[in-house]
Amino acid sequence: MKNVLILSNGAPNYHYFFNHLARLLSKDEANVAFAVDSELSRDNNALDELNLNVYEFSSYFRQHETNIYTLQRYNKYNLNFMLLSDFERAEIYGVWGEKDKGYLSRLLSALCSFYEMIIEKENIDYILYENVSNTFSHVAWAVATEHGKKYLGIGGSRIPGRFSISSNPLDDSRAKTFSKLIETNSIEVPEEVKKWSAEYLENIDTVVPDYMKINGLDNINLITRYFNPNKINTLKRIFKHVNDDGYHSFQSGNPVKTYFNLFKRNVKRKLKIKKLKHYYDDSSLDESFLLYPMHFHPESSTSILAGNFLNEYEVIKNISFNLPQGVFLYVKDHISAWGYPSLDFYNKLKKLPNVKILAPTEQTKLLIKSSLGVVTLTSTVGYEALLLGKKVFLYGNVFYEYHKNVVKVESPEKLFNIFNENLKPFNNDIEYAKNFVAACYLATYPGTMNLMLTGRAAEVKAEEIYLSVIKEIVFSDIDAVENEKIWL
Repeated sequence: MKNVLILSNGAPNYHYFFNHLARLLSKDEANVAFAVDSELSRDNNALDELNLNVYEFSSYFRQHETNIYTLQRYNKYNLNFMLLSDFERAEIYGVWGEKDKGYLSRLLSALCSFYEMIIEKENIDYILYENVSNTFSHVAWAVATEHGKKYLGIGGSRIPGRFSISSNPLDDSRAKTFSKLIETNSIEVPEEVKKWSAEYLENIDTVVPDYMKINGLDNINLITRYFNPNKINTLKRIFKHVNDDGYHSFQSGNPVKTYFNLFKRNVKRKLKIKKLKHYYDDSSLDESFLLYPMHFHPESSTSILAGNFLNEYEVIKNISFNLPQGVFLYVKDHISAWGYPSLDFYNKLKKLPNVKILAPTEQTKLLIKSSLGVVTLTSTVGYEALLLGKKVFLYGNVFYEYHKNVVKVESPEKLFNIFNENLKPFNNDIEYAKNFVAACYLATYPGTMNLMLTGRAAEVKAEEIYLSVIKEIVFSDIDAVENEKIWL
């Protein structure tokens, strides 16, 4: 019998998908248990209705004293870095109030021993969740890895109609593995994949990644976003838990206060957006420029994959003072995040030399084509730039970092020399591009990943993903990352 631990927290709607995945696994006689971050999430996510073992962390944390020996067992993992994602989220959303000096060490100690206890008690083989995106899942990955268990992180991909599975948040190397296999003629790319790759590149101007179609973060309409039956039901559940122990519910805090802070943040954004047109510059495709796409915060693509560069103003400032003469930096606002940064942030950007701020509605792919290259932390714009034959100067860790036209910015103080050495004309290798896309295709799995679905739609999606890949991985002991099996 296979033993699976599924993680559950306050991510909106995710439980519809993962709860049904639990039912499917149980039906096939897997032993399934849940680890949930708080009492609020346990209730909101209807975990007790599944009649499975549920381990709730906030209650465990409340009884826990820091165990230095537990923390020392994980010295080879950067546990403090694993706090960054929730620390940034807490700062932006106002989740945490005052904490004592030992709070974060006690949190890490509690999380490590919490997962150790579950793994031992349930004899866990797999931990299942989305790609590592927060402290709750990041520590789960570390403990699973230390105990020889597999973490299966399900997520979307940049390839339309495909999803990914990752087991290491900082080493998504499956595409690189397939690129090497193709390059060395160790595998033959199927004809249908070759054809798909060629058509994908031909139509790249109109391709939109699946996650951009479904995240809804560009919606600034407060009426549709907050005044609907789902939000009203959410508020009812939140007020039900107003007296919960928010101190130890580290991801949700006081639920009423956190929800109000989220609402207030979006109101401020709505009001701020009206003023932003005064900060945006006109682009000129005739001048020499590098394109820098702003990122959404808080998000795993920044706090986990580019955690050393979360302060985008400092990143942009460093770039602006290291540009070659005659080169501008076009900083394009993010369609899902514009208006969230403070007006002071935009004011400071305006003062930087050689920097122009562009509206989020500017045509990204046209800008890429006209640019000298793209500078990015981890964004999809970097991936698209590679497909369009441009250099990418990359700060973070992302699946496309192995591409021959990626220049990793390991030392920001050397940026001037990095630009001078790499901003030279080069011929786009079309065959390499096709093989790169084919590798990305083969490294992913069939299905559009949408964890925001509810009700029956979420169940249908869970059944699709389960039957196409998850069932075979769990019950056949296939390594979801290292194996070279191709799911078409």
